[in-house]
Amino acid sequence: MSLPKTISGWCLWLFFLWYGIGSFVTLPLFATIAGILALGYAIFALIGR
Repeated sequence: MSLPKTISGWCLWLFFLWYGIGSFVTLPLFATIAGILALGYAIFALIGR
């Protein structure tokens, strides 16, 4: 397994990590940070970074 090479790849990894941890632990601002990571993935995937 290798690390992502793009910003959109990092946003995707961090989104699923954040979502997985949030299912076991109550995290402050969970929805806000998950939304930012999902939006970051969508934007960076569209512009190709």
